[in-house]
Amino acid sequence: MNILDKFRYKKDDPSQLNINLNQSNNKIYSKNKEHLSRLLSTSVKVTSEIFPNISKAIDNVFKRIKISNNFSFFVTANHFETQAICSAMPLSDTAEIILTSKLVELLNQDELESVIAHEVAHFYYQHALYPDPNKAKNRIEHLNLLHFSRAAEISADRVGFLGCKSLENSLRAMLKITSGLGDGHLKFNFSTYLDQLRELKENKGDKYALYSTHPNFLNRMQALIWFSMSNEYNDYLKTGKKGIYNLSEVDEKIDESIKRVTGNELAVSNKEVFSRALMWGTLNIFLADKKFTKKEQEIFQKNFGEKSTFSILSLIKISNNKIIEDKIQNAFTDASKLIADDKKRLLGELEKLIKVSDSDKLLIKSSFEKLKNLIKIN
Repeated sequence: MNILDKFRYKKDDPSQLNINLNQSNNKIYSKNKEHLSRLLSTSVKVTSEIFPNISKAIDNVFKRIKISNNFSFFVTANHFETQAICSAMPLSDTAEIILTSKLVELLNQDELESVIAHEVAHFYYQHALYPDPNKAKNRIEHLNLLHFSRAAEISADRVGFLGCKSLENSLRAMLKITSGLGDGHLKFNFSTYLDQLRELKENKGDKYALYSTHPNFLNRMQALIWFSMSNEYNDYLKTGKKGIYNLSEVDEKIDESIKRVTGNELAVSNKEVFSRALMWGTLNIFLADKKFTKKEQEIFQKNFGEKSTFSILSLIKISNNKIIEDKIQNAFTDASKLIADDKKRLLGELEKLIKVSDSDKLLIKSSFEKLKNLIKIN
């Protein structure tokens, strides 16, 4: 296992989106070739003869993170955006990294190494496989995909840090890119910037941050500082220092810190979808034999309350089976956008209720399998 796998942020977990990193894709070669041709036509390819400093920065990064350099690097004219982009087809074994001219002009070589390593990390971790949040089918999927996009940036920031081998240079790069200003205008007193993060949290965060693909730069700076204080980081770099936290503790601290900025709307929304699916899934199991016995009604009320039970009984009286089936279908369509752990937990709760149902066991099994198919879990 490469050390990059060990340092991956735990919330950046593709298995939670049912993504298989080992699948194959035979359609990528022609698309890669077409994209490369476009870059060769519109941008300048990085070579040691044309860009000696950038070329040296690239070499330094790959020596430190210990992976193969299967990349082509380009500089493109853009004096408005301080940006680097990793362009790779999902599951490809090569990628192109594009650096804007403004980025190259703003950062020194050490800072540029951090940005280069960050973009390499996106390729290494196969973040291109993550679905586009803008193509989400519903709100809960949109929010969850944005959450994974933010988590991916935390992982990539760590590799950026390892790639330049300097916490200060990583933080300086973040500040320069965020502000658009260089050394002549900035003082790099990092504790002052963290005071700004504390002020943001005390001001109850930023509700728009929930809809961003990136954590704000203050959260990212704090996350890197905490990462540098982990036992695992100090052991790997042989700094001679003892870390203050285990990496799992660091990951929890980062998650909580980001939540204090984005708010708890994501957690509340996931809980609502989970609870609704559990209620309708329970009804689906209890009605497997088209009966809702007194015992099942009591269990239902104990789990979902008197008000919900009364509403369900009223619905059963005035509705046909198709209406109830549609409500179950809708609840589980929404639940199919939950992360894998929540889906497994939902099915686990339903399995407990199967044991106390009065319905025929074969009918229950058939109903449960339909729910499993609706929720789309591997």
